[in-house]
Amino acid sequence: MSILRSEGELSWVGALHVDHGLREGGAAEAACARETCERFGIPFAAVRVTVGKGNLQAEARRARYAALRAEATRVAATLIATGHTRTDQAETVLMRLLRGSGARGLGGIPPRRGEIIRPLLDRSRTEVEAWLSQIGVAWREDPTNSVPRYTRNRLRLEVWPALLRLNPALERALARAADLLRDDERALDALARALIGGGEAVSLQELAAAPAAVRRRVVRRLAARAGGEGARPEAAHVEAVLALAAGAAPGAAELPGGLEARTVAGRLAIGPRAARPRLPGIPPQRIAGPGAYRVDGLGLSVEIAGTPPPPGWPLDLRTRRPGDRFRPTGAPGGKKLKAWLIDRKIPRERRDRLLLLAAGQVVLAIPELGVHAPAAAGLSIRLG
Repeated sequence: MSILRSEGELSWVGALHVDHGLREGGAAEAACARETCERFGIPFAAVRVTVGKGNLQAEARRARYAALRAEATRVAATLIATGHTRTDQAETVLMRLLRGSGARGLGGIPPRRGEIIRPLLDRSRTEVEAWLSQIGVAWREDPTNSVPRYTRNRLRLEVWPALLRLNPALERALARAADLLRDDERALDALARALIGGGEAVSLQELAAAPAAVRRRVVRRLAARAGGEGARPEAAHVEAVLALAAGAAPGAAELPGGLEARTVAGRLAIGPRAARPRLPGIPPQRIAGPGAYRVDGLGLSVEIAGTPPPPGWPLDLRTRRPGDRFRPTGAPGGKKLKAWLIDRKIPRERRDRLLLLAAGQVVLAIPELGVHAPAAAGLSIRLG
């Protein structure tokens, strides 16, 4: 950066050290960075941030970039440069490949996104370290990089050496693949933008005629327009919206971030979720043992036979409650009932009125859907 400044490519350059406060050594690292900046006449600042709860690495990244943008605003800088290398790019692509990402994810780290630039992205970490040694600049290693707690570290320490034995040029190959996939993503995204135009909705007929890759990007772009960069529907949400769009009748599908996809008058739109009162449930009906029971609030009759799981009777016939959990037969593990129903595209109105057989907050069966938990294998439940 100082070279670019001296050659007139940059009018000004400064540096910011961000301490996340997650480990010891932050002060020593800041001092090392300060000494380097003083050597090259670069203004230096340091800040300590608070990392929010949740995914540690994601929250640390969010706090770091917020601090960088705040400092850029303070000093009236127009660009923010980070030190990502081609090695970081290759590791990122490999991680996302393991997660099953599409072209957008496998495009890896972009050389530029808005005001963020990454001038070292076409150089390996080894090249950067060799250059720093050549000009006599010291650097610090993050000690947590050697701890196999995070996926990236395990990949770097355990998987990467084995892959390099198969292909010593793997880093360049993955970086090249990322470049090609970013080109593909830009082309597909341009088609999605053209399909949407300047509006907030898209014709269902035109959407159906587009390739599947474009349809998915239309949904993501509509969500981003409605909810900003924080609106990032997962693959399951996108497929639910496309299933809605392919249906014959108007309807709605919930999305993260308080958004909702709606099909009305032959168009698909995504916007803030409409405030709809939750339909009232029914008072729980205590089931003391086998027998036939009438559920007047839902107009249903239920016949129950067999033996429930420990601790046994009594059970409840009721509608859903916050905190209910369900693990149907054949599923790998339990999850919140609400999430399970959303995954199966059950409309909210129907979710509110589904009859459940439950033991506390553990749902044993949903008779109307014909599903039950393994623990309820000893029960026979039949709707009348």
